[in-house]
Amino acid sequence: MSKDHIDEKKLERAIRKIKHCLALSQSANENEAATALRQAQALMREYRLTEMDVKLSDVGEVESQFSRNERRPAWDQQLSASVAAVFNCSSLRIREWCKAKHRVVERASFIGVTPSQHIALYAYEALLTKLKLARKQYAAGVRSGKYRSSYSAETAGDHFALAWVGQVYGKLMLLVPQGDDAPNAMGDGRELVALQSQDKALIAEYLSKITVGKSRKTPDIELDLDAQIAGMLAGRQVDLNVGIAQGGEDPLSLPAHTTFSSSTEAA
Repeated sequence: MSKDHIDEKKLERAIRKIKHCLALSQSANENEAATALRQAQALMREYRLTEMDVKLSDVGEVESQFSRNERRPAWDQQLSASVAAVFNCSSLRIREWCKAKHRVVERASFIGVTPSQHIALYAYEALLTKLKLARKQYAAGVRSGKYRSSYSAETAGDHFALAWVGQVYGKLMLLVPQGDDAPNAMGDGRELVALQSQDKALIAEYLSKITVGKSRKTPDIELDLDAQIAGMLAGRQVDLNVGIAQGGEDPLSLPAHTTFSSSTEAA
């Protein structure tokens, strides 16, 4: 990041304020929670609109602390791709040798114009924590016979998780202003559209300078209908006004989601 371009102290304050607002959205008081979410929206929009003159040096990449052996499951990949789409970033699947585990692991990374990649990572890790718990509980229910399935508990859990992510995607879309949907669309809404286009171009230029493998086409599979319904219902119950987990340094309160866009696998 260019120190001449973006003031690092200002950036740190902006990210800290946004995280603080997201954490406050866990308030049991619906009015307070809604106010906190609107403040988070406004801060993200305000920061980007005052930092319009960005360049390639302002594009950065951050990696998740969470990793999986060999390959992350499809629902995890969908989650990172969805978060990236909402926050105008790109997500990569990073494979690297882990000295502690003595094996190759895969983790998600986010590339965006600062500070979007940091907020995307924060949201992803918080949502992943919540999703893993929901999937684990559903799979346990299949094993115990509480939920019926013609698939194994693990596979049914995967199908549940995919549906869960799909339902929560819309909640994230409500959290982050999207172009003409932003407040005062006649003013900063149009500027936001321009910013998003500019950011996409910068990210594409950044990606062109690094080695990125081609994403694999996901084969069509027949999903467990019962698991899908359960995942959809669980996703609908995720409340933006309720704190969900921890991500990054501070407690976070974000919703869940999924845009079924494919993440790119890094070579």
